[in-house]
Amino acid sequence: MKITSQFGPFVAEITGRLLAVRRCDITDTGFDNGSMFTKIAETALFTCSLRQVPWFVMHSDGLYAQNDHDALTPMYRGEDAQQLLSCLTVALKRAEKRRSLRLRLTAGVAGIAIALTVWLAGSYQETLTNTPTRDALQALSPSVVSPLSAPLTQHAGANIVAKTAPAPALPVVPSTVPENPAVADPADGWNLPLAVRAGLPDKLQKAASRGLFTVPLSSGHARTLYVFADSECPNCLRMERQFEAVSGLVNVVVFPVTIVGGADSLKSLAPVMALPESARPAAWKQLFSADAGMDVPGRTPDSGATVTDEAALETARGALGVNEVAFRAYRLPGTPWTISDDGRYVPQAALISPAALQAFLNEGDAHDGQ
Repeated sequence: MKITSQFGPFVAEITGRLLAVRRCDITDTGFDNGSMFTKIAETALFTCSLRQVPWFVMHSDGLYAQNDHDALTPMYRGEDAQQLLSCLTVALKRAEKRRSLRLRLTAGVAGIAIALTVWLAGSYQETLTNTPTRDALQALSPSVVSPLSAPLTQHAGANIVAKTAPAPALPVVPSTVPENPAVADPADGWNLPLAVRAGLPDKLQKAASRGLFTVPLSSGHARTLYVFADSECPNCLRMERQFEAVSGLVNVVVFPVTIVGGADSLKSLAPVMALPESARPAAWKQLFSADAGMDVPGRTPDSGATVTDEAALETARGALGVNEVAFRAYRLPGTPWTISDDGRYVPQAALISPAALQAFLNEGDAHDGQ
C-alpha cells in the first residue's frame, strides 16, 4: 500500500518501510492544437529505509537525516528545503496514522479471538461439569445429587474470564522469583535509571577521547565533569563563568548541542567544532564573552571562529548531530546538564565555587566507600 504526499515541487511516497522522494519541475507550458500542455521533469532526490526510524532536521544549508546510530546525513540543499520537510512530515504522519490504525485493528481481532476461545473453553468445561456419568449418579443418593452452579462470567472489556463452581482450595506454593522492589524516581528530575547512569562516564570518556565531539575547557586533573551546553542557552551563558572557575580543580569537558538555539546554535557552534581540539576552548569562551558579536571601540568586531574548510564544517555538523542524539538518548532534561565522572548529576549549587564542588565530589566518594 502506497502513501503519497505532495508539497510544492516535492513528492514523497512511502511503500511499506521504504521512503522515496522526487522533485517535479515544470519545464514548459503552452498550447498544441488548441489544447494546453505542460511538460514536467522528474528528478529522484533520495530513497531511504524507515526501519531505523530516521528523523529529519533543518539546518542552515538544507535538510539532514539522522537516526540513533549515525551522524547527520545531508539529504537536500536548497532554499526550498523547508517545503521538502513539510512534504515529508505529511507523508510520515499519514503512514504513522495508518500503522496505528492497523495495529488497533489487529489487536481488536486478536482480542475477539481470545475471548471466543475462552468462551468456548468455558462452555466445554461447563458441559463436562454439569454432565455426571451414570455410575456417578447411581453412587449418589437423591438427596446429594443437585444441579451444579452455572459458570460465572466476568466481563472486562474484550477479555472474558470463565469461572466454574468453587473447587477445593489447593495449597499455595510460594513463588521462587522475588518481585523487583519499586524504585523511586530520582529527585533531580533526570528520568534515567541509576544503573544506566553508572555506565555513562565510561561512554562519555570514550567519546571525548576521539577529539570530535567535545570542547575540553581543562585537563590534567584527577576528576572530570561532562557538560551538555548550548551556545544560545541563557542558563548556559549564566553558568559559563562557574564552569571556568572550577576548571582549575577538575577537567571540564563540554559536549555542545543545538537543543535550544537550533539553526542559530549550529551557525555559531559548527565553526568552533571544526577547529583543532586545542583551539576550541578559546573559541568556545569567545561565544560566551560579554562583548561577543558587539562593536567595541578600537577593536575589530569578532563574529566567532572562522573556518572555510567545508569538509571540516560538515564533520563538525555531524558531530553536533551525534551529541544531540546522545542528549535525547540519555534523557537529559535541559541545558546546561552536568554529569560527574561517577555518573551523578551535578546540581548548580555544587558549582558556585571550587570548594562547593570538592564537597560534592567527596560526598560521592564517601558514598561509594560504604
